[in-house]
Amino acid sequence: MASEQFDVAVHFGENLAAKYHRRIRRFCPSYDALHQMIAPWLQGQPENARFLSAGAGVGAEIITLAERFPFWRFAAVDVSPDMINACRHRLAEAGMTDRVDFFNGRLQDYRSPAPFHAASSIFVAHFIKGRTEKLDYFHAMAKNLEPGGLLVVADLFGDRNSPEFVRLSNAWLLSYASHGVSAEELAQDRAHVERDVDFIPESELLSILKDAGFETPLRFYQTYLFGGWVAAKSK
Repeated sequence: MASEQFDVAVHFGENLAAKYHRRIRRFCPSYDALHQMIAPWLQGQPENARFLSAGAGVGAEIITLAERFPFWRFAAVDVSPDMINACRHRLAEAGMTDRVDFFNGRLQDYRSPAPFHAASSIFVAHFIKGRTEKLDYFHAMAKNLEPGGLLVVADLFGDRNSPEFVRLSNAWLLSYASHGVSAEELAQDRAHVERDVDFIPESELLSILKDAGFETPLRFYQTYLFGGWVAAKSK
């Protein structure tokens, strides 16, 4: 049985949603590079492709891709109403809201009128605890993609019991602390990661994705314990 699920909507409330754009770059120093690395994988999509951003947050990947692909349309899905509001606000500032449909709720409850050509799940699934629950999430992702549709996934990952995990974790926290984070905030964030992030080995994540209906994923990105993969939905 999976442990109690992390309440994303509560954690990413109004206060954190307002600070997320700044804080995530402390947590993941290559956050902007990750988003720039996504676009080349999508170059072969149709000129008017439809893109699903699951766990859209404040809209980072939508803004990056909307600038690169001016005729694409997007769907932003997030369980946190405050994050969806922050996403809507940032996209309005960028003049992009007419190209985006917004949905506040779980991906599993989202229904699209047509399948998407590609999708992303950036720093979402590591908060979902349990293999069955993760599989349900990625099944929902596959259902929203057309056959051959491309999925980009990025999450924290690793085997907690391995020496590599310990070394990467220590280096990651030192990197985070170097941004001038207070000792109290560092302790709170470390406790949050240990309590709320469901770390799994890469082999387990790849197995879940294949069981959800995707071809063998390819890892294209890693920074400390953050990894990124691309996988096509099986045809």
